[in-house]
Amino acid sequence: MAENIIISANNYVDTASSITADSAAASLPVTNLQDLQIVKVWRTSSATSAQIDLDFGSQKIMDFFALIAHNLTTSATVRWRLSNDNFSTFIYDSGEISAWAPIEGFGGSPWGVFTWGGLPTAELISLYNASTFNLLASPQIARYLRLDISDSTNSAGYLEAGRLIAGPAYQPTINYANGVEIEFVDDSRVTKSRGGQVFVDEVRKYRRITFDLIHLPESEIFQNVFNAIDRVKGVSKDVLVIPQPSDSSTWLTQNIYGRVAEIGAIENTTLSRYSRTMTIEEII
Repeated sequence: MAENIIISANNYVDTASSITADSAAASLPVTNLQDLQIVKVWRTSSATSAQIDLDFGSQKIMDFFALIAHNLTTSATVRWRLSNDNFSTFIYDSGEISAWAPIEGFGGSPWGVFTWGGLPTAELISLYNASTFNLLASPQIARYLRLDISDSTNSAGYLEAGRLIAGPAYQPTINYANGVEIEFVDDSRVTKSRGGQVFVDEVRKYRRITFDLIHLPESEIFQNVFNAIDRVKGVSKDVLVIPQPSDSSTWLTQNIYGRVAEIGAIENTTLSRYSRTMTIEEII
């Protein structure tokens, strides 16, 4: 898959005709994976392995999968499979792979921790929405999706996740411009007493990314941004942004599942080319 940013808006999980799991707590069903509120989780019933099956109702084009806000450890494995005959045969099989992409090079872990070519530490994972991504080398057309998860060393004694995504990937023909901004936003309320003491009403931090789509053809930006994102998703529904698809070591820190913070104008910058600034705020 090319390096250009992925902005995914169409999630076929939400419109699946059925979604089932071989294990689920009574009050936390697998259908919770179709809800954008990732605090509303699916959880297994005292099981550290699970199989999730989806029927999309008809064949769909898919470029990638994502399991968002889960509790999988670095020992966990996942297996993604696609079928057109109700799992009798498979047209795509990822094989049993790690739920985590490796972090390479110094600086990938918290200060004082050095990891070279290995998986992220539990301390680093705890700072983010723990999520698993699988980007396909080429698009696949399938009706059924099966996800197998195994995490026998999970001390919680169960598996859980907040969102499942499967669908096509929009990659602009021209990548975002230099100057992309990514940050943690801290909305904690800070007050200072008359004596100078500081009191903090702490809330969880979330990430925000701002980037400029530039010089895109008119048909491309209107079809993929103006129609598919602005009109359908707006500021109320979820999207997924993967800034560097070909560099999996950035996925933990830079991939953001969130929503468009504000719908902006599409600007005709030159001749038949258009640009747009986008800001995505993480859902936590």
